[in-house]
Amino acid sequence: MNEIEEIMEIGKKLDELTYEVYSHFAKREDFDGALVALWTELAEWKKGHIKHWKKISRAFVYKNIFKRKPADLVLIIKQLKNIQAELVEFLRRLRKKKVSQGEAVSQTVLNEFCLVSDVFLEIFFIYSKSLDDQSMTIVDDCRAHLMHMTETLKPYLKLNPLFSALKRSMADIDHSYDFLVNHYSKKRKIAV
Repeated sequence: MNEIEEIMEIGKKLDELTYEVYSHFAKREDFDGALVALWTELAEWKKGHIKHWKKISRAFVYKNIFKRKPADLVLIIKQLKNIQAELVEFLRRLRKKKVSQGEAVSQTVLNEFCLVSDVFLEIFFIYSKSLDDQSMTIVDDCRAHLMHMTETLKPYLKLNPLFSALKRSMADIDHSYDFLVNHYSKKRKIAV
């Protein structure tokens, strides 16, 4: 298995794990209603991602838009495997119901922003461009969900040091997104 295939397999596994985590959070009656609603939405979103990963793994051709060297991909794999191991441990604790609402909020930030790598945005971007509609809906959908998540979690992160990580990660995602859209998507003509 080459590096990109391994990254895609880990991406699918991470989405399966986060789907399970969000499904658990969504069932908690002792958590705030706004958070339960968010986690319900995120669980459904992750379920859709899992379907995309299955399709991507069958027909994806990596274009290396960000000009990564093989050593960079190996480092990304190591980082993703560490995140996966931490997520598995968190899920083990969650199954025993030993997670507070604050921990759930923090884990959501870690799931989405510390794990979202521009390599995943690149994979989804390239995959979206290969679809018939050429609309980049997967990348746009990711960005919209992350922005919605940021706004929903903001009141719960005022004193949490992850708030600055959340803001920084959103800026990084915006930068990667803008780069992909401005350099690799078809320019649409605007009617005058």
